[in-house]
Amino acid sequence: MRAILENVSRRGLIGGAAAISGLVVGMRILPVSYAAPRPAAPATDVPRFNPTAFIAIDSTGLVTIVAHRSEMGQGMRTGLRMVVADELDADWSRVHVSQAVGDEATYGGQNTDGSRSLRHFLQSMRQMAAAVRQMLEAAAAAAWGVVVTQVHARDHQIIHTPTGRVRGYGEVAAVARALPVPQPETLKLKKRSEFRYRTPPLSLPTKGSSQ
Repeated sequence: MRAILENVSRRGLIGGAAAISGLVVGMRILPVSYAAPRPAAPATDVPRFNPTAFIAIDSTGLVTIVAHRSEMGQGMRTGLRMVVADELDADWSRVHVSQAVGDEATYGGQNTDGSRSLRHFLQSMRQMAAAVRQMLEAAAAAAWGVVVTQVHARDHQIIHTPTGRVRGYGEVAAVARALPVPQPETLKLKKRSEFRYRTPPLSLPTKGSSQ
């Protein structure tokens, strides 16, 4: 390739510089609104508050937690199971984790990057488990015809404190699911001192299975 040298006169060079200077000045006098920062996009690191999408209980009492992000060594499946089982007051052996399909309209952002998918979801998952627990309590109270303050969840059962009557989670799950979902600001979360479960990290299941 041959280089081509062009003879530029002093007057042409000054004129070109003036044109560039004028362009810079023009950019500086644009309305301030053009330079104003745009509103931040909605955060996608926190799962949507959708308890009945993330936590399901069947008629046998089996609790299925939906992992909306992938397990890549950050402890997704262990953390999910621990925080939900504790806040729901569920039997650890009757709780398992299932992988979500791609559905951001239901679950929120599903990209997996670093440890944020674990750190940013724990409080939201606690809230959703607490909501499900309160729905189970409300369903049992309605079945017994008592006020909900007389019942509490414990070890995968709803207990009527004055009489000692019990109902398993599976017995009231269908009714509970149809109840209105409590709003996050009305939830009563357990104290950290009440948490019971401590477990080594769960192994990553083979493709197509759950645990």
